[in-house]
Amino acid sequence: MRLFKPLAREKSRRLFLAFFALSSLLPLLVLIFITNQYILPLIDADGSDLLGNALTYGILVMLLFPLMSFFLMFRWIRSLECLTNQIRGKSTEIRNGTKEFADQEITVTDSLRPQAADDHPTAREENEIQSLIRSFNEIFQTAADQLAEREHLKELLANLVGVASDLTSELEFNRLFPLIIGRVTEVMAAERTSLYVIDWDNRELWTKVSEGIDTITVPLGKGISGRVAETGQLLNVTDAWDLPYFDRSFDQRNDFRTRSVLCLPIRGRTGQNVGVLQVINKKGKDHFDRRDEVFLKGLASQVGIALDNSLLIDELKLSFNSSITTLSAIVDARHPLTAGHSLRVTEYSLLIAKEMNLSENDIEVLRLAALLHDIGKIGIRDAVLLKEGLFTPEEREEMNSHPVKTKQILEKFYFPRRLRSVPDIACHHHEKMDGSGYPDGLNGDVLPLGSKILMVADVFDALTSRREYPKYTSVETLGMEPMPLNTVLSLLQQESGSHLAPEVVSAFLRCLPQVLLQFRGEHFTPEYIDETLHRLAPGELHSAAGLPQHPLP
Repeated sequence: MRLFKPLAREKSRRLFLAFFALSSLLPLLVLIFITNQYILPLIDADGSDLLGNALTYGILVMLLFPLMSFFLMFRWIRSLECLTNQIRGKSTEIRNGTKEFADQEITVTDSLRPQAADDHPTAREENEIQSLIRSFNEIFQTAADQLAEREHLKELLANLVGVASDLTSELEFNRLFPLIIGRVTEVMAAERTSLYVIDWDNRELWTKVSEGIDTITVPLGKGISGRVAETGQLLNVTDAWDLPYFDRSFDQRNDFRTRSVLCLPIRGRTGQNVGVLQVINKKGKDHFDRRDEVFLKGLASQVGIALDNSLLIDELKLSFNSSITTLSAIVDARHPLTAGHSLRVTEYSLLIAKEMNLSENDIEVLRLAALLHDIGKIGIRDAVLLKEGLFTPEEREEMNSHPVKTKQILEKFYFPRRLRSVPDIACHHHEKMDGSGYPDGLNGDVLPLGSKILMVADVFDALTSRREYPKYTSVETLGMEPMPLNTVLSLLQQESGSHLAPEVVSAFLRCLPQVLLQFRGEHFTPEYIDETLHRLAPGELHSAAGLPQHPLP
C-alpha cells in the first residue's frame, strides 16, 4: 500500500502541471483560432499582407508570456513541494518523539529567494513562502521545546520514582539518614545536602548525618534552616553570604564556601513540619531554578513519608524495648541480690555475638532472649527464690523449672517472624554441651547458638556476682561472694566442651578486656579486675580506663 502512495502523488502532480499548461495556453490558442478563421480571411480579402504578418508576429510574441508564466510557476511549485516534504518529515519526527529535529531548520532554496524586479542580489522583500517558512520554523521550535520539556519531566519522574523506591524500602533510622542525603545530593546535582529533624519540645533542629561534618544543633529561627523550620516557607538564594542572618563561621571552620542554597520544610502526615531539607551549591549553575524547586518539593514529600515511617518505627521499637526492659526489671524487683543480672548477661552476650560476627537479626534475637531469660522466675515462690544456702531436692526442682516458665510466658508474646526464636533460645540457657543440663537435656548438636552464648554469659555473671548460695569448684567451696576472677577464667576453660561451647568460650575470652572495662567501677571493683586487665588488655585499653601501665602492688 505504501508503494502506491508515491506513484499516486507523482501522477497527480503531472496531471496538475498538464492542466496548468493547458489553462495558461488556452486563451492564446482561442485567440489564434479566431484570428485564423475570421480575422485573417478579412485581411487577405483586403490585400493587407503587412497587417496580417504583424498580427501573426504579435500573436507569436504573446505566446512567450504564458510560457514564461508557466516556467516561473513550475519553479514555485517545485519549491513548494520541497517545503511540503520538509514539513512532512519534521511532522513525522515530532510524532516519533525525535529530539534532534529541532537542530535543523527548514531551508530556503534558490527558487524561493526574493526576486526583485531587476533581479538585483540586494533585494530584501520577503515573499509569502518565506513568511510561511519562518512561521513553520517557529512552530517546530516550539514543538522542539515542548518535546525537550517532556523528556526532562520524564527524567525527573524517573528520578522521583527511584528515590521513592529507595526511601520507602528503608525503615531503619540510622541507615535512612545517609540514604536520603546521598540520593538527594545525586539527583539535585548539588555539592552538599543536609537533613534536619525538628525537635519542637526543645525548639531546635538537629542533624545526625551531614556529609563530611559532625552532628549539628540549630536553634529554631536561626540561620537558613532554622528560619525555614519556623516559617514553613521555601527559601532559594543565589549567595547565602548576602543574607544578614547567615552564619559564615561554619564555612570558615570547614574551608567551605556556601553560595546557592535551596531549603524547604518537610511535612509529615499530619501536616506539621517534621524536618528541613537543604541542598547547597548547584553544580554547573550559579543558582537553583524553578525546576529545582518543583523537583525538591516532590523529593521532600517522599522524604517526609520515609522520615515519618522511620520515626514511627523508632517509637514502636522504643515502646517495645521499654516494655521488655520493664519485664526484665520485674525479676530484679523480686530478687534484689541479682539486680542488674539480666542487663549484664545481655551486654556480655552482645559482645560475644559481635566477636563471632553474628548477623544483625541474630544479635537482636539474642538481645531480647538475654533480657528475658529469667522472666520465668516470677513464677517461683519467694521461699525458694530468696532462700540463702543450698536447696532441698524439692526446692531445686522448683527452681530448675524457671526456664520452662520463661518459655511459657514468652510464647504468649507476639514476636515478628524474624524474632520468633526468642522463647526457645531463652528457655535453654541452662543446658549443657554434654546433654546433662535442664530443662530438656539437649546436647550441643541441637542447641541454638544463641543459647550457647547465653550459657557462657550467665555462668560468668553468676560466678563474678554475690549470690545466696555458696560457689564451689570441683575441690573446694568458696562462699557466697564473687569468685576470684582468675578462678572464674580457669573454670570457664575447664568446662569448655563438656558444659560450655568451646567456640563461645574462646570468643568470650577474646573480648574479656572489653567486658571488664565496661563494668569497671560499676559492677566490678578496680581491685577485683585490674590485675587481670594488666595481663590481658593492650596499652590503649589501660589508657581508656585510666589504669597505670604497670601491675598494681
